[in-house]
Amino acid sequence: MKQTQYDVLVIGAGPAGSVMARDVARLGHTVLLIEKRARIGYPVRCGEASTTLDQLENTYGPIAPECIETVLNGLFVYGPGGINLDVTRPNVGVMLNREKFDPWLAHLAEADGAEVVVNARAESVSEVENGFRTVSIVMPTGTEKIKAKMIVAADGIESRIGRLLGIKCLHRPGTTCTGVDIQVEGILTKPDYLTFWQGHDFINDGYIWSFPKVKSNVTNFGAGFLVSSKQDSDIQTVALEWLKKLYPEAKVKSVVGGLVPVSGNLKDCVRERFLMIGDAAHHTNPLTGGGIASAMRGGQIGAAIIHEGFMAGDLSEKFLRRFETTCMKRFGNEHKKIMKFRRFLLGQNRPSQIALYKLIKAYLEGGQRIKVFLKKPCTTVSFILKFLRFR
Repeated sequence: MKQTQYDVLVIGAGPAGSVMARDVARLGHTVLLIEKRARIGYPVRCGEASTTLDQLENTYGPIAPECIETVLNGLFVYGPGGINLDVTRPNVGVMLNREKFDPWLAHLAEADGAEVVVNARAESVSEVENGFRTVSIVMPTGTEKIKAKMIVAADGIESRIGRLLGIKCLHRPGTTCTGVDIQVEGILTKPDYLTFWQGHDFINDGYIWSFPKVKSNVTNFGAGFLVSSKQDSDIQTVALEWLKKLYPEAKVKSVVGGLVPVSGNLKDCVRERFLMIGDAAHHTNPLTGGGIASAMRGGQIGAAIIHEGFMAGDLSEKFLRRFETTCMKRFGNEHKKIMKFRRFLLGQNRPSQIALYKLIKAYLEGGQRIKVFLKKPCTTVSFILKFLRFR
């Protein structure tokens, strides 16, 4: 490290951490961004699908072309009872190459003034003393103690740093998904679509996915289900079995796995001169498990609030609570609605799930107009009442 004292120390150089570090640096503060691994963005534990290229460019750009694998124009869902959903949405998102995208975001942070250090693992964090917290950072050359006026934990699921400060960020069964991503040679499914298999005929308490990376000519094929699953096998065995069943000739290049929070935003993720972002704050979509877009939004929101705190001379826990409130308004409330729908969908028996899929299919094929539901009033009213009563 070039200094022993910084305004802001960001722990974790994923999308959330790098966006946070860049924005805070651009606002005129000294920033240290550390990453425990030797390579930022590797290994990849992610499906790699994210928001639109326009959104990335306009909000977080510029984005190097090599970071973008595929422009997505829709999604296809194989549902129960042979009821499949084809959703055409031009430029709905992109497939990223996280091995290139994550280092690029860190590069942008560095170019705008943040110091970036790899092979640096945060071991401990102190209580506040004289307006600073001290973090012990383990490096190949030894342990260094760095003081910062503000600490940001972007250190992933079940944030170790958050737990050290007493934040309850461990994941509970039923709101945590265990998943495996298998990189396969070639493009298995429609090259500009995300493809899913979901429901009682596949994996009901999760889903199977096929995400194409066209430039690299590989597919991210994977599966995930809730930790509390009644499955007889582990998720890696299940995922490989489905790959063999659906694509028996597929050639596997690599297999990685991990946990994904699907609990909705963590309600408590700040302390005095400390906050958590990204997976650490459970900022992931509770239906899909996707977290790149909301992680980056959280990083941006957090940077703005930290800057406000510096300007006001107030980085107290009470002041920083506005970070939680703002994230809830921007995407957390939507995540709560999505989580309720996920629980509702997974809770249906097979006949009810098929009926619901038929209703969604009619809506999509009818131009996504509400009047389509009037053609099936009994089914529509029945599901609306069931959903409203669902807790």
